[in-house]
Amino acid sequence: MAEVQTNTVSGEMSLRFIEFVQMHSQNAAFCLGKIPNPQTGKPSVNLGLARLLIDQLAAIAHKTKGNLSEDEEKVLQNALSNLQITYVEVQKAAAAAK
Repeated sequence: MAEVQTNTVSGEMSLRFIEFVQMHSQNAAFCLGKIPNPQTGKPSVNLGLARLLIDQLAAIAHKTKGNLSEDEEKVLQNALSNLQITYVEVQKAAAAAK
């Protein structure tokens, strides 16, 4: 019975970790202007805050290396890769607009 309890707790913790990564990713996407502001309906860009959120995910990836399940690792790496690519694209667009 204890094994079932451990697996349930482990599954819940895995779900919470994935939710955390997704929440952080959504916040970064919002700062990159990929999600519109709910008050104005228009996107806004905050590269500084987006960079901070992306760097935090990178730090989490570094600190948890070897301790994540395959699914957790995949979600984290995909989110990080997508955000890094988007950051570069938005940064280039902002520089070209100036």
